[in-house]
Amino acid sequence: MYVDFLRLGQGLLIFLGIVVLIILIILLLKLINTISSVNLIIKKNENNINEVLSTLPKTSENLYKISKDINDVTEVVSETAASALDATESYQKYLVYIVDILTIIKKIFSNKK
Repeated sequence: MYVDFLRLGQGLLIFLGIVVLIILIILLLKLINTISSVNLIIKKNENNINEVLSTLPKTSENLYKISKDINDVTEVVSETAASALDATESYQKYLVYIVDILTIIKKIFSNKK
């Protein structure tokens, strides 16, 4: 009795081929089930999907307008903030002058007592 390696190799390859074929059939069945489930979900929500697709251009146009308005508001806010900073700096200068004048007046009246 002897072992024919050629027939043994062929037998192993046939066995592996059958296993791979069974795995492919199982995967194909699962893929078909998944596709049919997705198709069923799409059919159930077809009206909603059509509604969303029909309102999408208006929505994108509104988003464009809103972003443009936000950009304009941002420019106005930055200009206002800059002018507020300038006003604060000028008020600080005047406050320093007023404090200096009040300090001088206080020294004048405190020396007379």
